[in-house]
Amino acid sequence: MSTQAQILTLLEKLAAEMGLTVAFISHDLSVIRRLCRQVMVMRDGRIVEASATDALFDNPKEAYTRDLLAAIPLPEIDADWLQPPGKAPA
Repeated sequence: MSTQAQILTLLEKLAAEMGLTVAFISHDLSVIRRLCRQVMVMRDGRIVEASATDALFDNPKEAYTRDLLAAIPLPEIDADWLQPPGKAPA
């Protein structure tokens, strides 16, 4: 497990066990989606959109938010990753 994943798991555990509210500031929207229940999107120091996390990711209202979500890097899946070494792709 990566250090980042361990820290996120610890934050989630502490928040749940101690009833904490955590303000988490990040440019990593995949982390925001995992960790946060509410999200505020800021641009030039101003809040441009605020919503429950699922609602914001599923149906962003602002063009800026849509652009940010579209910029989240997605893993590139290699279709041949299951091929044994030395065997030609199907």
